[in-house]
Amino acid sequence: MVGGILALSSVPRGGLQANPEEPGRTVNVATPIRHPGRLWRLRALAFVAAVVSVPLAAPVAWAADAWAADARGAWHIPGRALWIETSANLLQLSSREAIRALVAQARAAGIDTLIPEAKNAWGFVIYESAFAPHIRTSPIPRREYPAPATWFPRDFDPLRVMIEEARAAGLRVHAAVNAFGEGLVLPGFPLVGTLERHPEWASIHLRRGPDGQAAFVPSTRVAQIAFANPAHPEVQSYQLGVLWEITSRYDVDGVILDRTRFAGAEADFSDVSRRRFEASLGRTVGRWPEDVMRLNRDDLHPGPLHREWVAWRASVIQGYVRAAGRLVRRVRPGISVGMYVGGWDATIYELGQNWTRPDAPPLFPAWSPALATTSLLPELDYLMSGLYFPIVTRWEALRRGRSPLATVIGSGIRIRELTQGTPLIGSVWLELYRDNRTAGAGAIRAAFRLTDGVMVFDLSSVTPGDWWDVLDAR
Repeated sequence: MVGGILALSSVPRGGLQANPEEPGRTVNVATPIRHPGRLWRLRALAFVAAVVSVPLAAPVAWAADAWAADARGAWHIPGRALWIETSANLLQLSSREAIRALVAQARAAGIDTLIPEAKNAWGFVIYESAFAPHIRTSPIPRREYPAPATWFPRDFDPLRVMIEEARAAGLRVHAAVNAFGEGLVLPGFPLVGTLERHPEWASIHLRRGPDGQAAFVPSTRVAQIAFANPAHPEVQSYQLGVLWEITSRYDVDGVILDRTRFAGAEADFSDVSRRRFEASLGRTVGRWPEDVMRLNRDDLHPGPLHREWVAWRASVIQGYVRAAGRLVRRVRPGISVGMYVGGWDATIYELGQNWTRPDAPPLFPAWSPALATTSLLPELDYLMSGLYFPIVTRWEALRRGRSPLATVIGSGIRIRELTQGTPLIGSVWLELYRDNRTAGAGAIRAAFRLTDGVMVFDLSSVTPGDWWDVLDAR
């Protein structure tokens, strides 16, 4: 069993980092949750237990036996969607009037689905949670507004209002839920977010230490967005609690799992991951981490157990995605479950996201029969992939001496081949075309024609650049 105690049995279907991370641009933080002790964890587990009505002896493994089949109906696939990142668009999310105006603009531009971040890349939410920190608690300002803690309305629920206004306008709402990003590290500020309260959850990276030797370094010392360990049962239970809250309290048409991955190829080397990996092998690892991966200068080199390690990491993500899908479909039958992934093959290996079809050909040396069983596609209703390239056509790439795959069209065709059979939504990052509206319109048109729909990232680029008239490019 590749995934050890986190692997879940397969179930018939029954019926893309990822997002751009812009250092210094989006700065959300939250004050510590004031629930005493670990009350939030008990509440999260109680939420899920109320749904599945089974013991919680194994916080994640119980999901394997909770349903004999997925509760699926006629789910909704976005045709033309607009992503709404929380902090970059907080002013537009702070009143009913602003949200109503946003919905009207989106509808006029041909958008049929809005994607608000119910939980953002650092773990802060825009809905009323019993345990997750709300964006209104942020004490740090942005260029566009002062600290939300000083002005964001205390009695305003952006997610509920957006659903109400979208319904009135005939639009759908798919809530984006960032999974394993749980902390924010900014120069001049202490660590904020869930990892500040739970450092034992931090993803552990294999890096070079100050003495030049290989060292285990927590994610809070690696990047601006600090990741929790996806293999930690408590981390997974926390994320499932968030999904339960959203789908049980809000009439969303779908959820999109984002940052549902490991932080990078050098993670996670925590004691928790080691124990779970050893459980999947059925034996201990004699040399850790050398038998899995070793650091030579600043490069990572595979050890004798590297293929098993790559497959195990992918099985961890598969197990979580399976549990998440079953949970939300149980709570809200017929809901759509999508996932955002980066649009390049390396994400499969580096991030543990096997978004290819089960019969996909081997894509890199660490490919194995075990890895082939970890496809995420059977668990999803659609896949949303980032076609985030400034060059649109393959011909233009060749003219510039670039790879045809590093284009909107080339990447779209490649991903289409690797995900055949699962609805695919191509995603376009408008910021790449700030000075070239023709190319931006071409990117939207190409994504729409090559895939089953298009997602535009994000509202904060649409409004300042006045891209509304381009969003309906066909």
